[in-house]
Amino acid sequence: MSALIPLEKWNITKFGGRYTPNTLRAWARNGYIAPPAQKVGRDWLVQSDATFQKPQKTIRIPQVVDFNVEPVDPVVMAILGK
Repeated sequence: MSALIPLEKWNITKFGGRYTPNTLRAWARNGYIAPPAQKVGRDWLVQSDATFQKPQKTIRIPQVVDFNVEPVDPVVMAILGK
């Protein structure tokens, strides 16, 4: 485990200070930094070796599809081969 540093210092180290404090705080809140940032008081701290990692969206596919629901668009049924 590496030392915890302020988000702004991490920004300078990793990205040359490219991102605004608002962007960095949004990344920290939304879990875009791995390992996750920690809020200590009013400050966000990250490990010095942390990386930006935008989470992948999960796609939920229903297990059972009911084709007997009305009204059903005939174009959709033709595409599905029903």
